[in-house]
Amino acid sequence: MMEDLSLHVLDLAENAVNAGATRVVILINENASRGLLTIRVSDDGRGMTEEVCRRALDPFFTTGQKRTGLGLPLLAQAARQSGGDLTVRSTPGKGTRVAARFRFRHIDRQPLTSMAETMIMLVLGHPEIDFRYRHRRDGRAFRFASHAFFARSCEGSAAGPELIREVRRTLRSGLESIGTT
Repeated sequence: MMEDLSLHVLDLAENAVNAGATRVVILINENASRGLLTIRVSDDGRGMTEEVCRRALDPFFTTGQKRTGLGLPLLAQAARQSGGDLTVRSTPGKGTRVAARFRFRHIDRQPLTSMAETMIMLVLGHPEIDFRYRHRRDGRAFRFASHAFFARSCEGSAAGPELIREVRRTLRSGLESIGTT
């Protein structure tokens, strides 16, 4: 079982990349006053049929090479056990949107501890993908767009040491500015 919600985000984004997405949008909203944490991951990948979407929460169903598809079922379980829920919407040829909601202060809510590291892995591991990331925390917001870094890079899509440092610095300082990591 994944014990950190940022690992679920990583899994969802990797699924999007494997589904042929060229753009992945990750939205995190921590709203303590409303008592909600919301995670949304949307992509422009190949999407799923209605039948596949219906079966996506079954741990013994997968469209990949593995025998089980545990990512979505585990995220759904994590959301439910903290008083929340999970929805999956998908359109073949247009993409998929997964939204998970959690009660913010629920004792069983998994922590969201390392979004900076998750985003660093995604951005540097898939420089060809346009990752858009917005993190809101109690009214303060941080936005990040990966394509801006690679457009400025002298090496094109290669992640050289300077680019790696710049991505890391931007993500960490941006998240710190809104009071999270």
